[in-house]
Amino acid sequence: MSTDETPSSRSIVAVDAEAKVMAEHSDFALEKGSETAPHDMTPEEERKMVRKMDLHIFPILICLYILSFLDRVNIGNARLYHLERDLGLHGNEYQLCVSMLFVTYVTFELPTNLILKIVQPKRFIPAICVSWGIVSMCTGFVHTKGQLIAMRLLLGVFEAGYFPAICFYLTFFYRRRELAVRIFYLFAASAVSGSCGGLIGYAIGLMDGVRGWSAWRWLMIIEGIPTTILGVLAYFLLANDPYDARYLTEREKSFTPVRRSLDGTHFGMLGDENRIDWQQCLEAWKDWKVWALATAQIGVTVMLYGYSTFLPTIIHALGYSGIHTNLMTIPCYACGAIVYLVVANLSDRTGYRGYFAAGGCLTACLGYAVILATSEAGAGAQFAGCIIVACGLYVAVGIPISWMPNNLPSHYKRAAGQGTSMTLGNCAGIFSSFIYRTQDSPKYRLGHGLTLGFVFVSGCMFLTTALLLRRENKRRDRGERDYVLDGKTPDEIARLGDYHPEYRYLY
Repeated sequence: MSTDETPSSRSIVAVDAEAKVMAEHSDFALEKGSETAPHDMTPEEERKMVRKMDLHIFPILICLYILSFLDRVNIGNARLYHLERDLGLHGNEYQLCVSMLFVTYVTFELPTNLILKIVQPKRFIPAICVSWGIVSMCTGFVHTKGQLIAMRLLLGVFEAGYFPAICFYLTFFYRRRELAVRIFYLFAASAVSGSCGGLIGYAIGLMDGVRGWSAWRWLMIIEGIPTTILGVLAYFLLANDPYDARYLTEREKSFTPVRRSLDGTHFGMLGDENRIDWQQCLEAWKDWKVWALATAQIGVTVMLYGYSTFLPTIIHALGYSGIHTNLMTIPCYACGAIVYLVVANLSDRTGYRGYFAAGGCLTACLGYAVILATSEAGAGAQFAGCIIVACGLYVAVGIPISWMPNNLPSHYKRAAGQGTSMTLGNCAGIFSSFIYRTQDSPKYRLGHGLTLGFVFVSGCMFLTTALLLRRENKRRDRGERDYVLDGKTPDEIARLGDYHPEYRYLY
């Protein structure tokens, strides 16, 4: 049985739930004047609807994510252009400045997920983008360590809401087995941003001394300008949900509840648009799946931020010049993006998540093992290790991000669960900055060794979670969870969400 399809109804409740969804769909179609039956959505019509959503949603989200990632990690490239010298940073003060962003980043991630529906995505997303673009530009004018820390804290406040918000936002539009590839688009954007960061860093490095400013100042200022402009455009380009999308026909909009029903997500509650459903949030915080995936996310995020921020430093330590270092980061990110594209497509086609996430962790561990084992073998072997890490990195980080919302059909439970996962995961950014210590250059054995350990543990947790969810699906197939419905009122049954015996997990 496919892991995301519900089986034939085994209870009157399930039939009633399906009928209710279809009735709502029928009412919407009738209200909007649809001339055809609401349940006759063809595969080609659905594909056309999905293509329309892709073309209207992703260009702006991807561009903003590229800029978000650049604005967050460009401090790594700035280090190559005398940032520490100009601001008088010594010892591990640079690492301190890097980590400050994550203090506010992790603090504001969960609240932003909870208020997204209330504020409305087309208002919330543009507002935070314009804000962090301005902060990024202002970073180019700092003169002291304190001022840099203040800018990093502000950048964390505004960027905290973007990636969690857009991952959650995508669940308003797409089915469960459409999400992994869409999350790939975002992570491919981060790989592209890494490559772009290298090219931009190379180009702006040639501006060193223009108007008496170091190249790192120009880097911060120039990268902040397009973010601000695109943030304004996003207000006019984004829709709050499929019903608000001007690019969809009324018939296509009427497919939305049908797609939810076919996906099995109609068991979840949508929630009130004007208030937070704290009971659903509490359900998320009591769910073992949320904590298992959130804890595993910490380990792979250590790798993500350590690799993204310090890759220029690591390659520079292999003997390359500052300008050529930026060029050498491009093959790493490109290989990571290609591998993730293949795996994300396989994940959506098969419905498997945990197996691929664990495989990504294993690949990354192999890469770090190569780096640690070849510290005396020259730059070629070390660089090969960096590429192997990239091939596992995006799979290990990206697949679980689509996995969490796949298994939480209720709106506010999904918001709280995904927000909690990203909050805990990004706590890794606070300390990942310190495991690559200045005194460990050029081998960075401590940083590579700790990262390998974190990723290995995460891989084990992903695999264990997948096996447990697979076992739970089999129990529901055998009817061993049907007792959950006994004695419950329709309202209580509606609040079961993923605990409903007809619901099936992706694993």
